[in-house]
Parts: sequence; structure tokens; C-alpha cells
Amino acid sequence: FYLVIIVALLAALLLQGAKAQRAAIAAQQAVAAANLYQTIREAPGRYQILDLRQALEFEDGHLPLAINIQPDTFQTASLDRYRATVVVTEEGDRETFAAAAREIKLAVNLEGGMTQWRMSRLPEASGLTDTMALRRGRPG
Repeated sequence: FYLVIIVALLAALLLQGAKAQRAAIAAQQAVAAANLYQTIREAPGRYQILDLRQALEFEDGHLPLAINIQPDTFQTASLDRYRATVVVTEEGDRETFAAAAREIKLAVNLEGGMTQWRMSRLPEASGLTDTMALRRGRPG
């Protein structure tokens, strides 16, 4: 009888631990716009910023040092798949983020996407980014 109670308590404890672990992982997979901006100011090279919006949307305005890539070109893109990467969509689309996270191991989603970035009145770059200059260390 006592063995059944102990097993039931252990199962309940493991279930609660798994829930807490899933919540912690989900929290690590998103970053708020203000927090990201602060990190970019303090350590500009900490994140690889990957903008998955259409080229015209990207040209209209994007995060500083962002690289624009279409989601269907991940296989051919020359990305560092093991570098901390912020995925930017228009409104923080979780499905697009999930697709990117399958390809990029350390991906985090910009909460609210570019919409939230703009609502927070954070600075944007406009025009195309010269990704080759970025690799040489000069922003485009």
C-alpha cells in the first residue's frame, strides 16, 4: 500500500517538474523588444538578427544589423546555426518562429515582432542591408 502511495507521489512530482521545465524553456524562447534593444546597445554582436519578412517590408524598416532571409531559403542561407539568433516577423508569428527554430538551434522569437518594436518607438534601419559587409564587420 505504501509503495503505491510513494509511486503516485513521485509521478505527481515528476509531472510538476516537467511543467515547470516546459515553462522555463518557453520563456527562454522569447525576448521583449525593450530587452532586445538594451542587449543590442550593450553587446551589438551577441545576437544574429534574422528578419523573415518580405523584402519590401524589410526595406521599409528593420532592426539594426538584421539580415533578411525568406523562410524557404534556410537550407541555402549561410547562417551560423549554433549562434544565438533573434527571429523577427511582422507580429511575432509563432509558426514561422517554430520553423526557424528547427533550423537554428539557439533561436528566440521577438515578442510581438516588428509591430511591437515600432510600438515601443525603438530605432530602425531602412533600406537593404549589405550582408557581405556585415560578415566583414561593417554594418550595411
